[in-house]
Amino acid sequence: MLKNYLVVAFRNIFRNKLFSFVNIAGLSFGISSAVLIFLWIGDELLVDRFHQDGDRFYRVMENQKYSDGRLYTFSSTPAPMAPFIKDKFPEIELATRVTWQVSHLFEAGEKMFFENGRCVDQDFLLMFSLKFINGDKLTALTDKTSIVVSRSMAEKYFGAEDPLGKVLVTDHEHSFKVTGVFEDLPAQSSWKFSFLLPFRHFWDLNTSWLDQWGNNNIRTWIKLAPGSDPVALGAKLKGEIKEHNAESNVELHIQRFGDAYLYGDWENGVQSGGRIDYVRNFFIVAVFVLLIACINFMNLATAQGARRAKEVGLRKVIGAFPAQLFRQFMGESFLTVALASVIAIVLVFVALPAFNALTGKSMALSLLDRRMILIFLAVLGGTAILAGTYPALFVSGYKPVEVLKGQLASGSKAAIFRKVLVVLQFSFSIVLIISTVVVFRQMKFMQNKNIGFDRNNLIYVWMQGEMDAHWDVVRQQLVSRPGIESVSSSGQMPIDIGNSTYGVEWEGKREDERILFTILSVDMDFISTMKMQMLEGRAYDRAFISDTAGFIVNAVAAAKFGFKGEIAGRALTVWGRKGKIIGVVENFNFGSLRAQIEPLVLRIPTPGRETLSCMLVRVKGNELQQAISTIEQVWKEHAPGYPFSYSFLSQDWEKYYESEGKRGSVFNALAVLSIFISALGLFGLSAYSAARRTKELGIRKVMGASVPGLVGLMGKEFLVLVLIAAAIGCPVGWYMMTGWLNRYAFHVEVGWGALVVASLGCLSVSALTISYHSLKVSRANPAHSLRYE
Repeated sequence: MLKNYLVVAFRNIFRNKLFSFVNIAGLSFGISSAVLIFLWIGDELLVDRFHQDGDRFYRVMENQKYSDGRLYTFSSTPAPMAPFIKDKFPEIELATRVTWQVSHLFEAGEKMFFENGRCVDQDFLLMFSLKFINGDKLTALTDKTSIVVSRSMAEKYFGAEDPLGKVLVTDHEHSFKVTGVFEDLPAQSSWKFSFLLPFRHFWDLNTSWLDQWGNNNIRTWIKLAPGSDPVALGAKLKGEIKEHNAESNVELHIQRFGDAYLYGDWENGVQSGGRIDYVRNFFIVAVFVLLIACINFMNLATAQGARRAKEVGLRKVIGAFPAQLFRQFMGESFLTVALASVIAIVLVFVALPAFNALTGKSMALSLLDRRMILIFLAVLGGTAILAGTYPALFVSGYKPVEVLKGQLASGSKAAIFRKVLVVLQFSFSIVLIISTVVVFRQMKFMQNKNIGFDRNNLIYVWMQGEMDAHWDVVRQQLVSRPGIESVSSSGQMPIDIGNSTYGVEWEGKREDERILFTILSVDMDFISTMKMQMLEGRAYDRAFISDTAGFIVNAVAAAKFGFKGEIAGRALTVWGRKGKIIGVVENFNFGSLRAQIEPLVLRIPTPGRETLSCMLVRVKGNELQQAISTIEQVWKEHAPGYPFSYSFLSQDWEKYYESEGKRGSVFNALAVLSIFISALGLFGLSAYSAARRTKELGIRKVMGASVPGLVGLMGKEFLVLVLIAAAIGCPVGWYMMTGWLNRYAFHVEVGWGALVVASLGCLSVSALTISYHSLKVSRANPAHSLRYE
């Protein structure tokens, strides 16, 4: 029996070559794209899941509430907290402090490179699953002159030699002995670092501000003891900061380590999403594309059902049960899907390198990988069941008496169902096209938006050696050379300022008023070099000695003060240092376009106590190479022991949104693929419709109908369906993308253009697809058409 079913199945596949090709091609593309997306989703869900006992790891978070009603959530915490709460709460088994990423110049012998790493406590090695290949992780960071490095870093500096006990010098100043080597971090790690230094070393260098409970600058991670209740511990930790700093506006809570990567966005103290939104969206899109391919199969299978009616009738007459026929046709569906899956595997192998480059992943495809097998079987089984169930029920339900008497109904119900499926198919495609157009426009908007200063032709350099100490000399040397338009410096990169405080005082401020201000230290030429616009007052000027104690605020900060009349000249105190506001600068974006612009204060650093680390050089556009050469010469004079490195601010701005741009490119590819698969299905259906109406069209032609009229008659049936799909897909796409855009404080609008482009795109593809068969039949000799059976 099984052999007979297989013979019949293969016979039908080869007998109906066009429909088989359309089905297999559509399913192949649908399955391959779904497998790629599911691989990406699986990789995202596995990030940071490789740590042993990871379900007991938590990060300590802060909710900071301010008098203007804003509630901010930060992962930064006071440096003294981790060892204190470890001793205080028995529920905490381990606690470690982790700095932000630090970059140091390392040298060993003649080898010298910049490396990125972090400073951590010894508990870090006991908590997280770093695979040690040399050294003892139980004691590797107990000495503050020790260092733990990755395998790649060890090989870079020491080759095949045993690195244990070898010395690495950082920044020509501090020496560290290698006490451990760990295996390079896996691709599924959200943390990337080449070395780990003892937190005690970092503490010794920054004790003047690091030991304060009012400073939030360190990440705190804890591991709970077995059986501990994280909810109960979170409640105990809630008011911990206030016990050490009575004026604090901070409440603590904890977040599971495994959730930190995917659930990183917070709004008003409540978790509001993060990368998990992209995981969900891509899952939905993958299902859409797979559904479109399945709809092709269902449409063509039911359309061809009438051709197999007599076969079904005869089988039932000789004793076949509906369940047997159902299994037969489901088996044929599984066979078709299996053939498509073989092609899909090849497509995945071919497309995976490009897909990895597009998504920034390093996924590999192995048919022996259990996860890959499960994903593939799930897609295969789900597709076969989804695509084959209705056609199998439809065909196996024919009544043998009606079939054998030639009284089989015209199948109006099936025709209506096919039309519904076509509408759904193109509705999905229109939603995807709208999403693609909107994502593309938003990415372009973010890359090209006027952010309040001219970021083009602006080079930034992280100063090393004696450059910051001799800043006035460095600046004079640069501005006097050709190719340099202007030079300035700041404490942080202007598009990524992470320094904030509520320690700002002004006349008329209420005692209970707390507003968070971002603080950026700059030099006198910052406003002019960045080409910012002043709204009131003036920029810093070296001609006025008092400007060293002056402040410049942005328009948002000016509004927070609530002053009536001019703001310039008003008294302001920042971190206890008194001065006057000398001007108001136009708002500029110094963070993500997802967030509103926050109140900002610019200040001149205290001489001898503070330094500026980021040098900003505006170069003349047609003298770029000469300017870079000039900067390098000055660098070598003041930082001779450091390799020269520079970056363009405009490129870094684009990199901030590079990952979103890549995801937008994936959307583009899936939208094009959905249209292609839909067009394939429409091609098959129009071929079936043309064949079914061959005699009708022949009669109409004999009666005087023109070829354009016949083409219009054939196309009308399907184009009306596409118009209905547009009427459904456009509102859905508008609603979905409006919600997506609202996640950005600065964004484009969906607009009518995206809806029109999506609708016209589908109509054009549909018209071209249908026209081929319509013209072919309409131009046929009526004599042949009238003899058509």
